Amino acid sequence: MTAVQFAEYIRLKTRTNSTTFTNEDIIILMRQRQDEIAQAILRVDEDILLIPQTTDLVSSATQRDYPFPADILSRIKRVEAKLDGTNWLKLSEMDITQHSKPTDETNITYYFANLEGQCFYDLLRKSIFIYSGTISAVTGGLKLWCNTWPTAISDLGGTNDLSLDPSTTTHGIPRAMHEIWARGVIIDWKQSREKPIALNERELSYEKDLQKTIETLKHGNLDREVIGYLPPASDRGNDGADF
Repeated sequence: MTAVQFAEYIRLKTRTNSTTFTNEDIIILMRQRQDEIAQAILRVDEDILLIPQTTDLVSSATQRDYPFPADILSRIKRVEAKLDGTNWLKLSEMDITQHSKPTDETNITYYFANLEGQCFYDLLRKSIFIYSGTISAVTGGLKLWCNTWPTAISDLGGTNDLSLDPSTTTHGIPRAMHEIWARGVIIDWKQSREKPIALNERELSYEKDLQKTIETLKHGNLDREVIGYLPPASDRGNDGADF
């Protein structure tokens, strides 16, 4: 659905119009349900809301910790950085307890390096702390792959489908979720009345239908190869032959 169609559908189902159910009120309810939808999508674990976000590296003599992006939903999946000023390197996660020395610049650059397998990051207080060799300032030199909140709806006059990404760094909401998203808005409107309006059978099944809809987003690649491994023969005994 487009934003225009979404509003039309909402008003049809609630028997309202632009006066009795204004665009402003619809947007407020849409945003609340949008966050719920995003968190449900995250459980699918198909990287639907995953986007690489970049920020500038600064001199490590000045700073080694970097805050998460403001729109992060959850879960950093990968960290890359141009620690040598030119080439992207993948950083592995570690915990501060794995570094037994003080975390001053001298000790860090002595025990870590700007090389694959020798540079790391630690998650702390909504930020990452980098353990590596000396870092020079690099524009856009730090890349965090993380799940981000979809773009908040601000205008119901849009004619682009709400599933389309507004930009290369922001998300839309998958089309499969539009009806359940609208149903959530309708439920909230009915329950916000001075005398709440009874929900119909379809609205009462919202939670169950939300889970069913989320299931349709799983297994985004049917050609995905899943490889299972048996434990070593020495750990398998006789593979159950005695039973």
